Amino acid sequence: MNIHFTEQAIDQIVQQLQSYEDSFIFLSYELGGCGNPLDGAVRLQLFNKKPKNTRTLETNSVPVYINSSAQMHLEKDLMIDFQSTGYLIKSNNQIYGYSLKLERINE
Repeated sequence: MNIHFTEQAIDQIVQQLQSYEDSFIFLSYELGGCGNPLDGAVRLQLFNKKPKNTRTLETNSVPVYINSSAQMHLEKDLMIDFQSTGYLIKSNNQIYGYSLKLERINE
């Protein structure tokens, strides 16, 4: 699985990571109502420890971690952009999430 960050997304993430040194970006996929994968939600999370049972995705910038259950629901190639309302995660076929914030998770 590959993630391409746009220049706008790289600038924003680098700026946010300066406030949280030694943090890890995690891409999660939460199933929708009744466990339906078709209406799930993608989230960008910032952990202070590397999440367990994850793998590192190939990116053109900062490392991103994902677990295998989330990876099953996403396409192989994703793009992360930043717009005035937040992050946009999409593929060539669909938009997975827009106006997303980088959520700080303390563990």
